[in-house]
Amino acid sequence: MSSNGEKLTPSKAAEELLRRKKARTELSGFAEYQLEVMPALHHKLICEYIERLLADEWDELIILAPPGSAKSTYTSVALPPYAMGTSPTPLQVLTCSYSTELSEKWGRKIRGIVNSEEYQAVFPHMKLSDESKSSGRWETSRGDSLYAAGVGSGILGFRADLAIIDDPISGFEQAQSITQLAKVHAWYETDFITRLKPQAKMVLICQRLARNDLAGYLIDRNEANPTKRQFILKLPMEAGANDPLQREPGDRLWPEWYTEGMVADAKRDEFKWKTLYQQEPPADTGSWVSTDEIKFAPTPALGDEYTYYGLTDLALSVGRGDYTVHAIVAHHRQTGQCHVADLFRKRVDPNASAASLVAFCQAYKPAEWLIDDDNASKVFMQLVATEARSSNVPVPWKPMPMRGQDKETRAAALRGMFKRGLMYFDPSKSWTNIVINELLQFPNALGSGVDDCVDTLSLLGRRLASLQTSSAPAVVLKRPTIQEMTLNQLWEDQPRRSARI
Repeated sequence: MSSNGEKLTPSKAAEELLRRKKARTELSGFAEYQLEVMPALHHKLICEYIERLLADEWDELIILAPPGSAKSTYTSVALPPYAMGTSPTPLQVLTCSYSTELSEKWGRKIRGIVNSEEYQAVFPHMKLSDESKSSGRWETSRGDSLYAAGVGSGILGFRADLAIIDDPISGFEQAQSITQLAKVHAWYETDFITRLKPQAKMVLICQRLARNDLAGYLIDRNEANPTKRQFILKLPMEAGANDPLQREPGDRLWPEWYTEGMVADAKRDEFKWKTLYQQEPPADTGSWVSTDEIKFAPTPALGDEYTYYGLTDLALSVGRGDYTVHAIVAHHRQTGQCHVADLFRKRVDPNASAASLVAFCQAYKPAEWLIDDDNASKVFMQLVATEARSSNVPVPWKPMPMRGQDKETRAAALRGMFKRGLMYFDPSKSWTNIVINELLQFPNALGSGVDDCVDTLSLLGRRLASLQTSSAPAVVLKRPTIQEMTLNQLWEDQPRRSARI
């Protein structure tokens, strides 16, 4: 009989028994049997190194592979039920991802596997406890247990024999925030490792996102004080010397899935290519932005190949305190390069600020005007509407949600643009040195008026990150005209227009 009750011929029965035997003795065989997947060469290698970890060859296994390489299938989904089934004693498993929601998604899948007829056919001694209803925390009748937690959350009342961290950081842009990385490091030290039993095994699987992401932190941590037996399995998209898969230099990973076109597209952004795909993030000097990462070029002429964005960081003080800053940035739709074309930075009253903004709109006709979505900005937009109406100039507002994030976190996407060499300044402009000084001191400068230009440019980083312009064809935003939309229509229709962009 098959696991689903179907009557089998002798040859099919022999094949089924062989598949079950492989599922009991090999992680790749278990994934193939239970999940109905066909492991590629790099998947088999990942499974082999995980089995060596479980056999006590190492304490920590760090697996680095490009996004989309199906690494989670074999670690976050297949590994926990396989480890439970092959363990002679009850096993406590802790799984962590960048969000509790994602971790519980894996927990739900694993619980479904343990509760399946196929799993019972391979490991008949294993059964889900009748009391296990939660996807994030459940047990087997034997006493095995799984706890799914988000990175950054507290992990109380649980001790793990096997701990899996899958993608501890939500994305590339978040990894450019030094503050966010520090929070992940602190969580690892204070919450995660304190939950591990003395002989526990740990797997971290991710793609590199920054020099000091969690993988880099653990590698540096163990090199400085080698208290754990650590192994690093690095699977770059294109093979180099001493490739673990024995590929020839330049051969791409999983050619059945990653096409030449996908690789060529990934190479468009050199920084992301080296970091996410080759697992070799460039060295980080520790500064938020270094002088080498700031590029200079004359302001390009107005042209259809650019999308123009207006940006505002608003200050209400006059003659003291922070500055109100307006900026115009030209974004090249093919290369992703951004040129700061014009900038207003003054301590003026809101009326003067509104007039300068409308003048910028009249001169550059930006596709969008970005501003933080806070109460002061909402009042200011009404003031600008009055000024713009009298001048017959449309202002294409795009309020940007702040989500309670601090300055440095909101600027993370901008930092990523500097790391990738996409931000350019015109050396002939009088305000260029002011902006650069702010960048080189951010986020440590103290006092008022020390980071207003950075806050302004951060709006662009957040917007482009939301449009994913750095890794996909740019979204072409059409410049508004008076004929297409009057200012009154724009103001009244703002929520629906923003949703369409």
